[in-house]
Amino acid sequence: MTIYLYVHRLMKKGGIAACPTKPGLNGASPLVDGEVGSPRSANGAERLTSRMPKIHWLACLGSRRAGIRRRQTRGTARGYGRTAMSDKLRALPVSGLIILVLTSSLAHAESKNEAKKSYEAIITKASRDLTEEKIEDAAKDAAQAEKLDPNNPETANLLGIVASKKKDYPEAVSQFNRALTENPKFYTAKFNLADVLMVQGDYEKARTILAGLSEIDPKSEVVQFKFALSYVLANQTEEAMSFIDMMDFPGKTPAYYYARAAVWLKKGLNKDANQYSVNAHKYYTDGQCNYFVSVLREMGLNVSVL
Repeated sequence: MTIYLYVHRLMKKGGIAACPTKPGLNGASPLVDGEVGSPRSANGAERLTSRMPKIHWLACLGSRRAGIRRRQTRGTARGYGRTAMSDKLRALPVSGLIILVLTSSLAHAESKNEAKKSYEAIITKASRDLTEEKIEDAAKDAAQAEKLDPNNPETANLLGIVASKKKDYPEAVSQFNRALTENPKFYTAKFNLADVLMVQGDYEKARTILAGLSEIDPKSEVVQFKFALSYVLANQTEEAMSFIDMMDFPGKTPAYYYARAAVWLKKGLNKDANQYSVNAHKYYTDGQCNYFVSVLREMGLNVSVL
């Protein structure tokens, strides 16, 4: 019977490693069957197992026990040789079992790694589909992610984003909370949950979440912008203006400009709002500006004038 054993990432046929050589000879010829140290000699199994990696200690133990039985049969009549042979055969399944367990574990690890790669590929595709506003494709991606890894908080977060894009806000809240149950420190899920709560008009609860995010990342201009926006949408203009005055200016993003624009949009002063947007485009990229405009649009403000 041929035995395959995983050694140093190579599948070697016929034993633990390449055929051993005669001791005492440099680059000597391989041992032949029946010689001491040969894989098939009486003491070969015991000598080979002494060279096995520690991971095979159970196999070594089986071989040593077989050796003890062979020593016990020495000096007895030749007719009892069958007992020694029987003992040797009884030791073989132990080694075979360890080999099978090892190869099975490696196969499981490879399968798990492939599943992880597939999951990450789905998440990447979903992110791309959402960016391109392919909501139905993103929904299919989310369903596939649910099959591959339902307990991953990224899965629930993705399902929440898809639900919010479809304006199914109760489902979005449920999914974001599910993600936070699986990982209470999941920053992105908290951020997304705050967004949906603001759309639903629950500004107090949204601010509570944003305050926690601000403690984690006090320099986040996006979090500051969302905080100011929560006051704007709640018609708390004075609080909004006071908060905006404390925002970084000039900042790394146009958050300050669009927080000001939001105040004027809420008041219906479109010309003033537009001027802040024009100024923002002078100092920041279109991509940066477009993000804040999209947030204002999602919150129901008239951004057509910007």
